[in-house]
This record gives sequence, C-alpha cells and structure tokens, in this order.
Amino acid sequence: MLGILKLIRIRTLLFAAFTMYCMRYFVIRSILDINGLTLQLPDWAFTLSVLSVCALIAGANVINDYFDTRTDRLSAVKDVVVGRCITRRTAMTLHSVLNVLAIVIAFGLSIYVGIWKIGILFLLVSGLLWFYSSAYKRYLLIGNLIVGILAALIPLCVLLFEIPLLNDEYSDLLIQTDTNFMYLFNWILGFSLFIFLNTVIYEMNKDIYTIPGDIEKGIRSVPVRWGIRATRIVISVWTAIAVCCAVVLYFTVFSESSLVLTYIALGICLPYCIYLVCMWFSVKRSLQLGIIRLIMVLCVAFSFLLHHFFDLIFAN
Repeated sequence: MLGILKLIRIRTLLFAAFTMYCMRYFVIRSILDINGLTLQLPDWAFTLSVLSVCALIAGANVINDYFDTRTDRLSAVKDVVVGRCITRRTAMTLHSVLNVLAIVIAFGLSIYVGIWKIGILFLLVSGLLWFYSSAYKRYLLIGNLIVGILAALIPLCVLLFEIPLLNDEYSDLLIQTDTNFMYLFNWILGFSLFIFLNTVIYEMNKDIYTIPGDIEKGIRSVPVRWGIRATRIVISVWTAIAVCCAVVLYFTVFSESSLVLTYIALGICLPYCIYLVCMWFSVKRSLQLGIIRLIMVLCVAFSFLLHHFFDLIFAN
C-alpha cells in the first residue's frame, strides 16, 4: 500500500483536491453569494468531479514513473517504486484502471449536466498525459510547459460542471441583464496563472538533479541543454514574473487592503526570495522543492481571504 501511495503521489492528489475545494467554496460560492445566487452542482457531484480529476492525475503519475524507472535509478534522487515495490505489469494495470475511472465519472457528470462532450476533454487530457510521459518530455521546455498548463487546468475544472447548471437555472436573469458567468473564470484564472508558474519552476528545479538519467534517456531538459547555471537564471526569471504578478494583483484589485498587502509580502514574495537563495546556494534539493510546494499551497490559500473582500468589490 505504501508503494502505491508513493506511485500515485498522494501529496499531489491532496493538493489538487485542496485546490478544487478552495475554488468552489471560497471563490465561486463567495462571488455567487454576493450576487444573491447559489451553487447548482450538488456536493456529491462535485466530490465525484474531484475524484475524477485526482484519478486522472494519479494515472499520469503512475505512467510517468513507469517510463522513468531507469532515469530515476541513474539519477538516484528519489525512491524507485516500479520494478521494486510494484511490478511493471501492476503499474500498467493501475494506470488503466485509474484512467477508466476518471473518464467514466467525467462522462457520467457530463451527461448529468446536459453536455456530454465535456467528458471528451478528460479523454484528450488522458491521451496527452500518456504522450507527455512517453515522448513530449524529451523536448526542450515542452515537457515543463505541458505539465504547467495541465496543472493550471485543475482550478478551472471546478467550473466545467458548474457553469452549465448555472446557465440553466439563471437563464432568464442572464437574458434580462445581458450578462453571463464568464466573470467567474477571471478569478479562477488568477489562481491558474500562479499554479502554472510555480509548476514550471518546480519541474525545472527537479530537472537540475536528474541530469544523469535525462542524458541516458535522451531527454533534452533545460539543464541538459543549457547547463545548471543557465537553468537557475531561467528559474529566477520565472520567479520574478510570479512576484511581479502578485504585486500587480495587489495594486489593481486590493490596493486599499493592508491585510492582503501583508499576505502577499510575507506569504508569497518572501518565500519566493527564500527559495531563490536556497536554489543559488545549492541548499539540499528536498528543501528547495519543499519551499515551492509551500508557495503553491499559500497561493491557493489566498482564496481564504477573498470572501472578506467581495462585499467591497461588488458593492456597486
């Protein structure tokens, strides 16, 4: 059981579930409450959507480790599960079961909300994750960007099954006010942006420590092609972009809130600075990656503050 939990990367799944629940109950519900509206997707259906997304991610983690077994052994930066704790056949079976579960749930929910084609998205993502693990990660930056984009889709998945039901329930109101629910996407996209940036940073940082295995497997990662110093410069640029985005967010939306200023300064910008110091001074790998994971959680946890400010934002 411990081997399976390592293989599916339970910590990643918990973060995905945490992100989706935060988006639904601290962002979307808060915005709807301000406008006198309510969530339409039942809690049980939302829980199933979270399960579907997590199963898809778990399946991707399994197949990724399946293809990376030799790379991980050569790099010696993490425990190898496939081929030791779990056989390759078992890993492939687990990958298939998880993907089938994710797609079946997705199609079931798609039919429930009246748009069966939504399920096709999960099928396409499942295929993309397979090709990423088997081929795309070999190309310079492509693999990092694909992982970043897919991670950024996690918050948006919350709206996939909610929007159709909101449109049905409040169709008359939408017609009368000549509006739609796209403004919900604007808030969620902000969180997706930070997840994208942090994921790319995290993946490039990991690549620094898997150079021997990547060279053996023919993976042209940034460290392999440009070297460690150049990779650290690239990571620093991405980190600077993330910090700038946080600053812009404050001045464009929450400029009058000292609480948000404190959170962004101490909860986001300061950890980024600590991370850069650790990276440039080659502090141990686990600490570097741990700080980035903490930053990801803190970026999502910012949603806890939003409901305190939506009254002011939507007052007029």
